[in-house]
Amino acid sequence: MPCYFLSLFKIPASVAAKIERLQRDFLWSGVGEGKRDYLVSWDVVCKPKANGGLGFGKIALRNVALLGKWLWRYPREGFALWHKVILGIYGSHSNGWDANTIVRWSHRCPWKAIAQVFQEFSKFTRFVLGDGERIRFWEDLWWGDQPLGSQYPRLFRVVTDKNSPISSILGSTHPFSWNFNFRRNLSDPEIEEFEGLMRSLDCLHVSFSILDARSWSLSSSGLFTVKSFFLALSHCFGSHPVFSTKCV
Repeated sequence: MPCYFLSLFKIPASVAAKIERLQRDFLWSGVGEGKRDYLVSWDVVCKPKANGGLGFGKIALRNVALLGKWLWRYPREGFALWHKVILGIYGSHSNGWDANTIVRWSHRCPWKAIAQVFQEFSKFTRFVLGDGERIRFWEDLWWGDQPLGSQYPRLFRVVTDKNSPISSILGSTHPFSWNFNFRRNLSDPEIEEFEGLMRSLDCLHVSFSILDARSWSLSSSGLFTVKSFFLALSHCFGSHPVFSTKCV
């Protein structure tokens, strides 16, 4: 398996099909010559063992999981040369953690394929609150099962700065100063939603001496693993390709 190339480049569909054909032929090589009757469909063979398959997995999904490794490493290796090169070429994402994922189609480089994985990768990441300097209050997943902007959409619509970090809203003292910066007075439904938000944040604790961190929700250690990402993709997408940009 060419894992090195799969971890840097998007595999062409034709190449993935050829590799899977070799796997199928190897699996059923003892059936005999002539037309072969496969006792189990290839989609079933590719399912994880926990779901009744053999765990072969789709090549395209394994490719996506390997590319996701770089999205995890990027904010953790800020002093590495490759990080500085990517940052210099593409700039920073609005979340302050990742590189810009908007890559011009004229660019023929590994980061183009890696950037396409960001949408799926971000579904399984969440943030661990420290000093609140790098986590966005409304748009990052750090409190509850959804970003606060999704939990409280009425409030999110009337916020002046949707990218505000937690520290700018809470302040640096306890009790918190709560500087939300709504662009107008709240209506009755918005006030009701605001009261629900304040009740939810009643037990919030900020550690000003600890830096914010990003956690991988699919592992107990909070650290990214290619295997966990691959299994999650296999469960979510089955036989459907993740790179769907050409279908749009």
